[in-house]
Amino acid sequence: MPEKLEIAVFCDFDGTVTKLDIGDELFKNFGEFEPYHTDLRNGRLNIRDYWKILCSSLRHDVDKEKLESFASEIEVDPYFEQFVRFCNNNSIPVAILSDGFDVYIEPVLRKLGLEEMKVFCNKMIFNGKSAIVPNYKYASESCECLCASCKRNAMLEYVDDETIIVFAGDDYSDFCAAEHSDIVFAKKKLAAWCNEKRIPHYPYSNFFDVMRILKKLIEGKKLKIRHQAKIKRMKAFETE
Repeated sequence: MPEKLEIAVFCDFDGTVTKLDIGDELFKNFGEFEPYHTDLRNGRLNIRDYWKILCSSLRHDVDKEKLESFASEIEVDPYFEQFVRFCNNNSIPVAILSDGFDVYIEPVLRKLGLEEMKVFCNKMIFNGKSAIVPNYKYASESCECLCASCKRNAMLEYVDDETIIVFAGDDYSDFCAAEHSDIVFAKKKLAAWCNEKRIPHYPYSNFFDVMRILKKLIEGKKLKIRHQAKIKRMKAFETE
């Protein structure tokens, strides 16, 4: 394997690193998930208001420790840790891009021994006995993506314009990131959207598939910047 690769990997979290969407499960168990989730999908709620409402719906007895404990029990892709080790061994930086929250992402990564991973996500603020509120550290006013935490901007902040961007995801919140990436691994709703938009992508079931395909691309020297993605990234820089 080459000693140095001009490549960076970004992974969605909910439904990608984890088997279930922890954010959805968390609010189903400790707050009110519906009708707000349906309102979001139908365009009656924007994503920032959606998270505010869901956070305010959390029961009064819910604290940070309870949410962390709940998250640590959710099943994770069995090959994710191996995939991260593969990337680390080959000097490929890996980061999490999520429109979820630090309160459940961090305990899952600690459980896997991956607490040093770079994570771009929303934060959940606990103000004593007052309401739990979301904080959108990576919000963007210029992007019309379905994220409070703009994945596109997080990627562009992290790499330079000559880096080959690899992205793996599964759902609506991953559309914008995939559109701006050179190599896309997609499943579920993201795969269907990539087919609709004619965005080249590799279908995958788990991170063993991602690792196997990425290794093959590296060894075959088939990593390259996707022209349309580079144009999208250039336009993004101009609008920010």
